[in-house]
Amino acid sequence: MKTAFKILMILVVAGFLVWSFGGFDKKADDRTCKDVKLVVEDSLSLGMINDEEVLAIMKANKMSFKGKKLIDINLVEIERTLSKSPYIDTVTCSFNASGVLLMKVLPKIPALYVIPNRGEPYFLDRKGADMPVGNLSGNLCVATGDISKKFAHERLASVARCLQDSAFWRAQVQQIDVVNDHDIRMYTRFANHVILLGEANDLPDQLWRLRVFYAKGLTEIGWDKYEAIDVSFAGIVIGRKPDDGKRNAELEPLLLPTQDAVQSLDTLNAVQGIQSAQPSVPTTSASAPTPQKQ
Repeated sequence: MKTAFKILMILVVAGFLVWSFGGFDKKADDRTCKDVKLVVEDSLSLGMINDEEVLAIMKANKMSFKGKKLIDINLVEIERTLSKSPYIDTVTCSFNASGVLLMKVLPKIPALYVIPNRGEPYFLDRKGADMPVGNLSGNLCVATGDISKKFAHERLASVARCLQDSAFWRAQVQQIDVVNDHDIRMYTRFANHVILLGEANDLPDQLWRLRVFYAKGLTEIGWDKYEAIDVSFAGIVIGRKPDDGKRNAELEPLLLPTQDAVQSLDTLNAVQGIQSAQPSVPTTSASAPTPQKQ
């Protein structure tokens, strides 16, 4: 009798559990999307797409989710469809506990406006991928000259990222010009001279030397003394004076500041934002050994 009672109780409990879970599953299946929250993250304000344009893409693809059952909304398909836009990098979709569809869109960030000698202009994003030319609200550095797609993807993209990641250089550099598909020259908004980078194989160090020289060098000798500043050689800055009709312009190795002078840069507005862990700044002179091209 006791055994029969135990069996009966087990069957009753099992039946209740089956009924309960079935009810919960049914309730979960009936949950609907309460709202859609879209966020387009663009920290540099250089993205080519905004909330309204993302919503327009959704409307064009008949993507309406409010009031629709959650079980019928394919998040992977939403991400795949929106990522087809040439201006969108990644899309992440999820539901919160209240049944709100959360959509986070990361736009592609243009790093350069490339105008090659041959071919149509295009934008180059931070990852080195092409982007079609579109409306842009912010300032963007322009790259001109003998630029192949291979060089743009493999070299100019890294140069552009380095410039864009620095608030100082992002505000100052307005044009990059490429000669012979590898020789990079840079023009700023505040100086008349051209900056010679060579192949820019060690751009962070080159920019560091240049910035130090600007802060402690040109402020003393004058901004118009040289027609070109050459940082394409390791450990040295070279000034090229105007040729004044001469066959060759005069080259002049320039002294970089001493370490003590470099430490005082933190007090100068012109060099705000320099990271503390910068490469050492060598002191060079005209008697320095033959520099190596970077």
